[in-house]
Amino acid sequence: MIKEIQRELKRQLQEMMQFKFNLFFANFGILIMVSSYLHYFEDTQSQFLLLCLLFTWYFTSHSLTHPTFFIEDDLYDRTLISVIQSSKSVFHVLMLKIIVQLLVDLVKAIPIVIMLSLLNNIDFPESSLRVMGSFVACFLTVISTYGLGFCLSSLCFVFNRTSSVTALISYFMLYFTGILTPLDGSLGLIGKMFPYYALRNAIMSPSYQSVCWIVAYGVIYWSVGTLLFSRALTMAKKRGSLFHV
Repeated sequence: MIKEIQRELKRQLQEMMQFKFNLFFANFGILIMVSSYLHYFEDTQSQFLLLCLLFTWYFTSHSLTHPTFFIEDDLYDRTLISVIQSSKSVFHVLMLKIIVQLLVDLVKAIPIVIMLSLLNNIDFPESSLRVMGSFVACFLTVISTYGLGFCLSSLCFVFNRTSSVTALISYFMLYFTGILTPLDGSLGLIGKMFPYYALRNAIMSPSYQSVCWIVAYGVIYWSVGTLLFSRALTMAKKRGSLFHV
């Protein structure tokens, strides 16, 4: 699997470099957006906290949308049947693409984080262990939400163009799940369905309890996501609806 990851990662990076112009403006847009939020909320919360939350959202927005994109592409390209007929499972192929996507996102995000830290004079915690712990908590949150992405990708076997819904949910997460600022009332309750409040607590007041909450979200997301995905795929096979497009 490692060789497959290396081969796919190399292909993705080469393809990415062919669109350097688009990549530059996409990253420039992220730079402006994150800088704007950092300045807007600088008097109400830690810039380091907000930087971590915003880039976790950047990764988790992909964790929601990309599994759906991958399945939709395979359905529309008529390659999903080939995967099913091969010795590799659909789950294996999807996991391979997810790992590669994580690595590609890291390659794109690290320079932006460094630039944002320099331009906005981000005050990092003095303890390097706390910084590393915050990054680990962010990474666990990203891994957890890929399970939620599996839940949503299972809808591809039932409905057309599910990706439009996942894109909407990713922006809903940015504004209504406690990423930018904690919310009260019904929105606060809805936000508790996502792991960002637990991540916020893990960064502000590091504790095993906060990390355990993030892991708990991941276990629930992945358990439900894997179950729904396998059931939806099995039903699509039986009904012969894999070519419903």
